[in-house]
Amino acid sequence: MSRMQTPSLLDRRRFAVKSFWCLAIVFIAIYILCSTLRPLVVPDEARYAVIPMEMIETGEWIVPHLAGIRYFEKPVLGYWMTAASFMTFGENVFALRLPPALMSGLSIIAIVLFTRRWTSRWDLAALSGLVLATSLEPAILGTTAILDAPFSAFITTTVVCFYFGVRASKGARIGWLLAAGVACGIAFLIKGFLAVALPGLILAPWLAWSGRWRDLFVLPWIPAIAAILTALPWSLAVHHRSAEYWDYFFWIEHIHRFTAGNHAQHPEPWWFFFPIICVGLIPWVFASPLAILGLVRRGFGSDESRLLVCWLMLPLIFFSISSGKLPTYILPCFPAAAALMAVGLVERFTHHAPRGRFIELIPGGVLIFLGVCAILFTPFLPVDGESGGPWEDGGTWRLALVGLMFIIWGYMDWISQRTHDGRQRVLIGGLACAGFVAIMAGLMPTGWMKISKSPVAWMQPWRPLAERSTVLAGRDFIHVAHWAWPGSDIRLFGVPGELKWGVENFQEHAEDHIEKDEFADIVSQATESRPLVLIATDPVGKAEWLRGLVSDGNVEAPAVETDRNVILAVWPARVLEQ
Repeated sequence: MSRMQTPSLLDRRRFAVKSFWCLAIVFIAIYILCSTLRPLVVPDEARYAVIPMEMIETGEWIVPHLAGIRYFEKPVLGYWMTAASFMTFGENVFALRLPPALMSGLSIIAIVLFTRRWTSRWDLAALSGLVLATSLEPAILGTTAILDAPFSAFITTTVVCFYFGVRASKGARIGWLLAAGVACGIAFLIKGFLAVALPGLILAPWLAWSGRWRDLFVLPWIPAIAAILTALPWSLAVHHRSAEYWDYFFWIEHIHRFTAGNHAQHPEPWWFFFPIICVGLIPWVFASPLAILGLVRRGFGSDESRLLVCWLMLPLIFFSISSGKLPTYILPCFPAAAALMAVGLVERFTHHAPRGRFIELIPGGVLIFLGVCAILFTPFLPVDGESGGPWEDGGTWRLALVGLMFIIWGYMDWISQRTHDGRQRVLIGGLACAGFVAIMAGLMPTGWMKISKSPVAWMQPWRPLAERSTVLAGRDFIHVAHWAWPGSDIRLFGVPGELKWGVENFQEHAEDHIEKDEFADIVSQATESRPLVLIATDPVGKAEWLRGLVSDGNVEAPAVETDRNVILAVWPARVLEQ
């Protein structure tokens, strides 16, 4: 096939089938099979594990609780998804990360369907899904037990269904608009009012840009009513059970976070998200200049290309205005970026075939060189965390595996430079990096990290002691203590952190929070049959504080274990000698 020829219908079908098989294999490898390679990350994953566990244990499905304390940071549906996974597969890391993985699959399906409608080609649609599946931020968040991947999936579904509704005939239009509204309502039940703001921010300017002024005032009513009806049952139920929920959730979690300036949670400068989206699009970001050239050649005259521009840029601007910022906020932008990237690259590669120049071989050569260096350096790497190794379990083989993935990636990049089919180059590019993206979850350098960021393995040997003790957990350990030591009597100790609002506004939670002035009394009640365990961060500061209490005669000396940013103290001390 000449590089300037348009592929035949039969060729498109064959390539589409091949691409969808590749996409399915890549998705299963990255999002399902390799999702458990990384240990639980604290506090986020532990938080979103413990709340569903408490729902199952207590039967309280309406008002979220964390460590027994009312926790109003998010609505309830994300917790329900995890609880359903726990009840199906057990309370383990695989079940914890399965909902975000499946919701990432929903995002991929939605952008595939959109790209198919935009280009009238299934082969390009499959490539857009592959770009999304192998981009860094979607892959990380799709295998991490937080709410961003499910939220992004239903924002994507809302936008795509609304677009289909705009383009549909009258008979099908109502159905698509209803589907958009239901998806919006589900997104609201996962993360709140952003589910309304983001689709409106994307779709209203798009309709105006496309000259659909009448649709701007007519079409949103159907999805708005569907969204309200979807969210209303739980919204009324939580108001009935805990009327304080909506006041806190709206003013603190939304308005204050957006407008509080340097006093907001996670304040960052206005430009914060622009480098984040570049990093999140690795490895595809390195080809973005070529994709932009392809898109310019294709033009932005279609409704679909205009929608993708609004979808990518307007949320970025919106979140850049916000005072509080986290890298995860812009995940809903990535489906649009993936579609633009895939179509732009195919357009560019189809009309500008590789010329076999030396400069085009440099990226693959660099990857192969790095891979060989990694393999050669592996025998000289310190084995475990205590000797300075990057992994606590002595898994230096990971570096050799990284080297192998780099070599494969570089070699496939060289192969892609010899094909004149633009689609084939994008497909090979996605497959080339997929191996590295898949194993990336297992590369977290636990040997170089503070134990408090991934403490489950460190805590496991203490489980028999914790289960027969009263456990006081600092704010950084209150989540993971419930996960690592299920069935233990665990109470929040010291500064309440994110649970401050719950303990200060509900008298019923007073006994679940032990303040420092109550500590000596709690220690005095510890016995050999019912010990007391304190686990917290800041071992230097906590040890000094404990020595002061002991020297003043307020408490007896405990047995103490410390490690990287962790202290575990036990009363009476002789318990550890038995």
